[in-house]
Formats: sequence, structure tokens, C-alpha cells
Amino acid sequence: MRLLHDWIDEFVDLTAHLPSPKLFRKWVAISAIAGVLERKVWVKTMNMELHPNLYIVLVGPPGVGKTVATSLVEELWRSLPGLHVAPKSVSKASLIDSLTEAKRTKTIIDGNQSKHMEYNSLLVNAGELGVLIPQYDSEFMNILTDIWDGRVYEERRRSKDLHIVIKKPQLNILAATTPSYLNQTLPEGAWDQGFLSRTFLIFSGETTIVDIFSDQETDFDKFSKIKSDLRNISDIVGLFKFEAEARDAIRNWHLTERMPEPDHPKLVHYNIRRTQQLLKLCMVASASRGSDTTIRVEDYQRALGWMLEAEVAMAEIFKALGARGDGQVIEEAYHYLYKIFMATTEPVAENRLIGFVSEKVPAYNVLRIIDVMEKSGRIEKGINSKTGVLGWKPKPRVV
Repeated sequence: MRLLHDWIDEFVDLTAHLPSPKLFRKWVAISAIAGVLERKVWVKTMNMELHPNLYIVLVGPPGVGKTVATSLVEELWRSLPGLHVAPKSVSKASLIDSLTEAKRTKTIIDGNQSKHMEYNSLLVNAGELGVLIPQYDSEFMNILTDIWDGRVYEERRRSKDLHIVIKKPQLNILAATTPSYLNQTLPEGAWDQGFLSRTFLIFSGETTIVDIFSDQETDFDKFSKIKSDLRNISDIVGLFKFEAEARDAIRNWHLTERMPEPDHPKLVHYNIRRTQQLLKLCMVASASRGSDTTIRVEDYQRALGWMLEAEVAMAEIFKALGARGDGQVIEEAYHYLYKIFMATTEPVAENRLIGFVSEKVPAYNVLRIIDVMEKSGRIEKGINSKTGVLGWKPKPRVV
């Protein structure tokens, strides 16, 4: 029996006092549920089983609360008996060893018959993605890709004369990293390959400031209910079925080019798997509200909302990856303002300057750049005599 109305909403509310963006807290909650569902639930699509395992990586500058969010999920996972959580520091070889040992057995009641399921499911919580992937390794990336797809994993190690076969492997990965790590580690071609096209990159540059002397404490009663309901979710077993309205809505979205679709060229291969990702999120949304293994139209709408919100933020990652130094952006913005001012002799509307800078840096950094330009004496405010609108104009350089 559930103690809370909706697990993800209650988790986000419970953690509101933590110094971590709401978007991060929402997606670690999604990861928490995907992790405990393991490979024991699925939907059927095109006569194939699709399981709710997810690869989720929080991306943001240092100090925005990535580790705060991921560590709480690890605590929840480790509190549930039977789940297999990977060691903190795990290499390619030790990951496969841990997955080999992560055997799970479940029983499904189908009518008057009971069926036994056997699979291997491992939960990976990498507070720093660099610990899991210290350098780009195509072979390791291909392994992670195959396991996401649920394919049989087979490996021979000559040094140990060992033959490993995992017939039904599954990984759930929750990790965190910075744009600079991605920039330094990923080759250009990595965006066209399997691992990243199967990964939700959840980006936020929002800095959450909390009162360090606040007396607010974690609501331990609600946290206890969070644990209890997550245990209840982990008991869900079997096929998720679609109500007719939900099935029709998903089919219509899929057949009408899955709009709106991210248009960044590095997300072309990610776009191919958006329907699969949406179906995985539908299972998570259903499990969050109840244990009836039914996907309703509201579950689809909620899952689609999560995905679209993440994709809007995802586009900011590429600005951060290609970000030039603040000094260069300030010079380019000053030159842009100067050209317009010399042509019109009128202050430039603020929205034009914001629009220019936002093309150069992530959204969280736009107003800071403009603030630095003003405080350093490069620009000043003025009233446009024709429109009466407050805008910006360049100040003469001092030689």
C-alpha cells in the first residue's frame, strides 16, 4: 500500500531545501524509480520487450548541486534489500564482474501459473562520470550501448581463461559531470555513437543558495514514507499495458514526426531513440503514481513533459562545450553594440544584447556577462529618444 500520492512529486518536495536545482532533483527521482524497476517490468512494442533502464547524466558547472542529488538516490537504493549497487570506483572490468554477480530471480503470477524470471541488474551511481569513464574508450562505450539495448553480453578473458555470458543484462546509470569534462574527454565523433545517443544529459547552471544557518531539517517522517513507497515500487512485476487513449496519443506523437524535436546537429542520433525513451519514462510515470502496471494518458503527458523539458536544457550543453572565455564574449558583445550604436546613435534595446550574448554562452551566464560589462565601464544604460525604451550603449574606450 502506498503512503504518498506520487513518489516523484513527493521526492522533489522533500528535497526542496537542498542546494540542488529542481531539474536535477526531478531526474534523480526518475532514475531512482527506473533503478528499482530493474528488468522485471516491460512494455511490448513491435513484438519486442522494452525495459525501463535509463542512462542519466547530470551536467553543470562545479558547485551547482549535482553530487547532493545523486548521493541521496544511492542511499535509497542501498536501503532496499536485494538490489545490486556497483562499487563507488568501478572500472570496465570490475563493472562486468559486478554485473555478472548481480543475479536476480523474480516470480510472475500469470493466471493460474507462476513463471520464474532470471536476469542480471546492476545500479551504477557515479557521482563523477570521470570515475566510471576516465577516458574515452570505444570498446567500453560499445559495451554500455549493448547492455542498454538488453542484448546478451559475452566476453572471454585469456589472462584468466574466463568465459563470461550474461543472457539478460541490465544497467541503470546515474552520473554527474561538468561541461569541461565532456569537452576534454569526448571526441567529436562520440555524439554520433551509441552511448550518448542513449543518454539523457540533464543540464542546469542554476545555483541554489540556501541559508547555511537555517534550522530546517529533513522531514524524516516523509523520508521514511519515501523509502517505504520505493520498496513498494520495487515489488512491481510484469507487463505494463496501455489504456486506449494513451496508446492512441503515443502512436499519434510517434507518427507525426515526434514534434517538437531537438534540432541541434549533435542530437541527430539521440532523436532516433526518443520514442523508446518516452516509453521508458511512461513506465516510470505510471510506477510513480501507483502499482497498477497501466499506462494512462496522463502518464504519457507527464513523461513527454519531462523529456521536452530536459531537451530544452540539453541544447545549452553545446554552448557550454564550445564556450569561449568571458573576455572574448565581452569583446564580441561590445563590438556588436558599438556597430549598432554608431549606425543609429541610439541606445540598443536590452533584448537585442541579451539575444546576442545568449548565442555565445549558456543561459545561466548571460546576465552575469552583461553585468560585468556594465560594472567594468564598457557599457551604460540610456533612453532611446525615438522609442523611449531603456537600452544599452557603449562607453568610449579609455586610451
